Amino acid sequence: MSDARRIINLNGLWQLQPGYREKKPVSFEHTISVPGLIDLAKPSYIRNDFDYHWYRKFYTIPEGLWNQKVILKIGQACFGTDVWINGYYTGSDIACYTSQEYVINKYFRFGEENEIVVCVGSKSTLPETSAVGNDYEKQEYIPGVWGDVDLICHGNPGIKNIQVIPRISGESGIAEIRIEVENSSARDVSYEMNLSIFEKKSQKRVTDEERMQAMLPSHSIKVESVKMPIRDVKLWSPESPFLYEVKAAVSQNGIPTDNDRAIFGMREFHVKGGDFYLNGKKIYLRGGNIAFHRFLSDPERGKLPWDTNWIRRLLIDIPKKYNFNFFRNHLGQMYNRWYDIADEYGMLIQNEWQFWGVNGSKEQIKSEFTQWLKDNRNHPSIIIWDALNETRDEVIEREIIPEMKKLDPTRPWEPVDFLEDHPYIYSLGPVLNDRRFGFTRAMQEIENLETPSVLNEFVWWWLDAENNPTELTKKCLERWVGKEYTTDMLIEHQCFLAQELVEFFRRMKVDAIQPFVYLSNNNGPTAHWFYSPIKELQPKPILKQLKNAFEPFAVSSELWDRHFFRREVRRVRVFVFNDTQERKNGMLRYGVTDKNGVWNASQNIRVQINPVDTTIYELDIKFPDHTGTYYVKAELLYPQSRKLISYSTKIAHILPEVPAPGSNAQFNIVVLDSPSGEIGAFLDERKISYEHFQNARLNHGKTIIVAEGMAWHDSYTGRIDEISSYIRQGGTLVLIEPEYGLDGKHVLSLLNGVTLDIERRDDANEGGYDSYVFAEDENHPLWKGIEPEHLKMFNGGFGGEVVSRHNVVPAGEHTVLARCGVQLGVIAVAEIPVGKGRMILSRLQLRGRLVQNNQYNGLYDRRVDPVMQRYFLNLITMASKTV
Repeated sequence: MSDARRIINLNGLWQLQPGYREKKPVSFEHTISVPGLIDLAKPSYIRNDFDYHWYRKFYTIPEGLWNQKVILKIGQACFGTDVWINGYYTGSDIACYTSQEYVINKYFRFGEENEIVVCVGSKSTLPETSAVGNDYEKQEYIPGVWGDVDLICHGNPGIKNIQVIPRISGESGIAEIRIEVENSSARDVSYEMNLSIFEKKSQKRVTDEERMQAMLPSHSIKVESVKMPIRDVKLWSPESPFLYEVKAAVSQNGIPTDNDRAIFGMREFHVKGGDFYLNGKKIYLRGGNIAFHRFLSDPERGKLPWDTNWIRRLLIDIPKKYNFNFFRNHLGQMYNRWYDIADEYGMLIQNEWQFWGVNGSKEQIKSEFTQWLKDNRNHPSIIIWDALNETRDEVIEREIIPEMKKLDPTRPWEPVDFLEDHPYIYSLGPVLNDRRFGFTRAMQEIENLETPSVLNEFVWWWLDAENNPTELTKKCLERWVGKEYTTDMLIEHQCFLAQELVEFFRRMKVDAIQPFVYLSNNNGPTAHWFYSPIKELQPKPILKQLKNAFEPFAVSSELWDRHFFRREVRRVRVFVFNDTQERKNGMLRYGVTDKNGVWNASQNIRVQINPVDTTIYELDIKFPDHTGTYYVKAELLYPQSRKLISYSTKIAHILPEVPAPGSNAQFNIVVLDSPSGEIGAFLDERKISYEHFQNARLNHGKTIIVAEGMAWHDSYTGRIDEISSYIRQGGTLVLIEPEYGLDGKHVLSLLNGVTLDIERRDDANEGGYDSYVFAEDENHPLWKGIEPEHLKMFNGGFGGEVVSRHNVVPAGEHTVLARCGVQLGVIAVAEIPVGKGRMILSRLQLRGRLVQNNQYNGLYDRRVDPVMQRYFLNLITMASKTV
């Protein structure tokens, strides 16, 4: 195939000068590397003092190309470009993520030196029509020519674009080639075109040569389409990223006018029901997010985003080592070479536009989306187009994306073909959510979707290069680790969240799982998973944890409870996953270990799991005879070598049975119980005598215990004058979860002159119920026999809920004994002085956790909890002491 096209790469050193749009600089005193951003200028300057930055380069095109069409192609530039050739204004473009082309041959002097000037603006200088988008967590928008720059020279007619659409059926494959041929002249032309397909690496021809002839009117573009069967087709996949190359040549009257090529892979990716399919086989996507444009704000970035060796390590070598097969590039197109490397070495990509909130005109969005697809649609690595982040837009979804599907019918679109979720649970939100929270649907809804489930943002727990919490992490940090914490605790919790949530989502059979964020700005609000310096790509511990969590052949124990009795036997569901396309055999070892990993007891069973399938084993776990902290552990081993493949570990606090108080214990209790009678049943089991509230006389130092939701019951309010008098004279009132059953805002009158302000919070974006509680004073009698770790998660309840999403605030003086919630701003337990007496507010949910209820066996049904039993016994002991 003759070489009728010449591509001259203009990457490298350019001159640079900051200035103003109205006036071209007289001199250029700086240099800049292209591709790159202006912060790489030498010498540097205060870039924020200027809105415009002028690039200049001189180049000589051989005189023999005088009759060629010359195109200046700028791969990517921020923010908008204006181009001058030899002082002549050529045009402008406001696209920031897609290629720009300028036809410049009429301004070029062939055989002489030519001046090429490109002026880039700032984000603030873009017009309102721009589709540049937004990222509210990006630190800085730095201008620059950040894509490759080329001069493309060819004759007429020329090839404007090549698109390859793979068609796969069983063992055969057909490449549908669509070629745009352009006639730039003022007269009609006839042309001939030859097409062949080759293996990219070996250059072995794999198709017969296709030849065609056609007539093309003046100043027009025609799309030629041909289907070419490929001999012995080899499909592209992450495991086998086999590439082909189609070569096209155009000639007129036997004289070559242009030739071009396109690299592609034979692969199909589509949605089938609620699953993703790659080359006709179901696939699970596991990986992370690359916030490329946030990384451009990282002070350690330098030239790394354009260093192909560094890109390969970051995008391919490290992720594959840690069992990744998929990335979402978050909020904006990456430098184009990233996709080439993903094609060559096998990594799947969800390609997202920088729309976190939509801006720009419909016409501009459609224009940029069209070029976005034309620039990238031959990349086999790109499997999903993603138009919007945490945003819905009717125009884009109903009008623009349907048009884009005509340009590229081979890929699904988010949010049209499926809708991604960002479950920032167990962090900004509660442990689990059973309703819409932020940008995620309820867990139950996600598990039962009729479209693929994609969870591509979660964990939230961002730590910077020194493992300090970022500003966003600080918002919810104390909620999970308390006011006093160490760096090791922060790292441990980040790893715990990654493992715990990935396991949970895999048990839900989520199709795409991607915690946030693999690469970002380490100095920004969403720091990434590498230590400083980023050039060295030293992974933080979370990546090692994800290696285990993402293991294709893996194990997970379904256990949310953390509190167990000595010698208790608990049936636990253990999931064995096989995400591969091969049947897998292994040895499952399960049981209990101590803190040092020494097995207290274990059993082995052989497992065999079908391809892309999960098997659930219901296994009995027997807990040790001794109290202390242990771990329920499941290991998946190779059957012969017994080498570890994957593990799942859940903490288990073994506690003694809560005994009946001794004969010296003095209780004088009156109980207003809930309809369930659970408090009375617990006291009966412990042989603690008490009076029923309805018949009790309030005297002689009695402690009144009011069960959940009973403080606004008629039986209580009908005696409020009597109760108020009694408490003010030195009695004690214990209120258990007074907010139970209340919606909206209430001022609850508990005693005459003593009220609680109660409000059920909406908490649409942060907060929710709480499962972790922190004592203000760990040595307080209320916490006798209870360690701080025992107050993290409680048995049963959805997500181990222990404090509801209410604000409950005493109107007057009070002492907080325990807190929970975002920034520990929620009262969990408080003591309120009332005259000579007191009121104890206890919001910890005892219900369902004090006595065994055999009729509840579901995963989230409440179960007897030794910590809650101990707490309640401490509570009534404390309340029974004279004020």
